[in-house]
Amino acid sequence: MTEPSILHLGQVVIDLSMDIDHLPERGGDIFARQTAIKVGGGYNVIQAARRMGAPIAYMGAIGTGPMANMVRGALAALQVPAQGPMLDDCDTGYSVAMIEPSGERTFVSARGAETRVPEGTYESMNLVPGDVIYLSGYSFCHKDNTRSLLGFAEKHQGEGFPVLFDLGPMVADIALDVLDAVNGLHPIWSLNEREGPILAKRLGCRPETGDVTELESLCRSLSLRLDSPVVLRAGARGAWYCQPKDAMQSQYIPTPQVHAIDTNGAGDAHSGVLCAGIFQGLPIKEALVLANCAGALSTTLRGPATCPSEEAIRKAASSLQW
Repeated sequence: MTEPSILHLGQVVIDLSMDIDHLPERGGDIFARQTAIKVGGGYNVIQAARRMGAPIAYMGAIGTGPMANMVRGALAALQVPAQGPMLDDCDTGYSVAMIEPSGERTFVSARGAETRVPEGTYESMNLVPGDVIYLSGYSFCHKDNTRSLLGFAEKHQGEGFPVLFDLGPMVADIALDVLDAVNGLHPIWSLNEREGPILAKRLGCRPETGDVTELESLCRSLSLRLDSPVVLRAGARGAWYCQPKDAMQSQYIPTPQVHAIDTNGAGDAHSGVLCAGIFQGLPIKEALVLANCAGALSTTLRGPATCPSEEAIRKAASSLQW
């Protein structure tokens, strides 16, 4: 029997970052002050889960070529099996980020194998008791991945496997019928303070009034509307967690106060550590506190895959009142 694992159904890509003084004029040419080429995208979640000692497998597609070789090497270094399809007619995709002194980022991305998951890929996965599923909203930007994920959701709805759905910035672009199909898995919906209100408006939620904060009210209304657990992350202000069966008993999740220098990848660190906590059978509040600490501490370092060590995460958690 296959050992249980976290199964990552997102996309791993290559990040090319360039620090520049300003964007070039049309037809112009400038030199970057500093550059970096790293494995990124869904890799950030994988790295965070491994920091907590949890087993995780990458189930997305990988191509053939120099970018794909970087992905394979990075996963192997973390002892993460790449169990998804290998496509021999294209390379893995990449994203070019041009970063100005203000911190403003301008992106140009190239789609690759990770966006072309063959039909039937996820439906054919053999789940075992103890598996935890990670889903990313970015997957639903790509028609092939969407088709396979919808097949997976239809096959496994009602089976009770833990699922974390990190909706992400694409919250306004994913079709409502697609979101409804994914919700058939009753995932934990993870949203930040920008994404939460957008989803609530799309779903016609009406946050309650009374002696509750705006974020707590929003978390409750989303959980009731979705009939699924919701985590609403608010950066330095912590997070709220709510389950539909006990929506009036929402829980506040504290976070350590840090001096943030780069928030890129903080949400990924949160998701990876939360998946690890769920996989390890931790009480949900403990898993969320650890995830908050991971997300906060990751902002004190530059780069996307900057989840701290388990020791640092637990030390930060022990200093909080929860």
